[in-house]
Amino acid sequence: MNLVATGYREIATRRTADGPVRVRAIRPTDATALRRFYAALSPDSRRMRFFSITAGLSDAASISFCTTDHDHREGFVAVTGGHGEGNEIVGHLCVEPDADSRSSAEVAIAVADAYQGQGIGRRLLRAGLEWARHEGITRLTATMLAENGAIHRLLLGCGYPSRVRYVDGGVSEVAIDLAAAKIAA
Repeated sequence: MNLVATGYREIATRRTADGPVRVRAIRPTDATALRRFYAALSPDSRRMRFFSITAGLSDAASISFCTTDHDHREGFVAVTGGHGEGNEIVGHLCVEPDADSRSSAEVAIAVADAYQGQGIGRRLLRAGLEWARHEGITRLTATMLAENGAIHRLLLGCGYPSRVRYVDGGVSEVAIDLAAAKIAA
């Protein structure tokens, strides 16, 4: 993996069977590609991400995800191809502030069906964790369907102390303590 860090805007490139996949901060110009990404997910992957049957993102939701302030809200995408515009998005992670605390935020992630199991989710999560720590966030939470074993394993294996709790109605929450020392791998 080739890693170039520019502040919290980490750019990570890794070759997959389909060529290079880079992780970078989301841009306002990604709105159309992000809508395509969510529309192309399988119905089950969209249900796991949004907890309901949906065709994808609305125009307004896509624009909102792509217009982060880079201080309190952030997003990262995994894209195929080179460094130009128009690359296909194959993964998305967003970090949204917690309304009750400036030191806490919620994280959500999705990876294209054909790219799952190739470390893209882990790389997106690493970028989000590094950004959150840089911004002074001490706790990340993620709410997911309790049956989503893959995201549970990803979050609980992130290298920081984490705990899972069952919320209700088939939903669980993972809390990641970024204030604690990172667990030695």
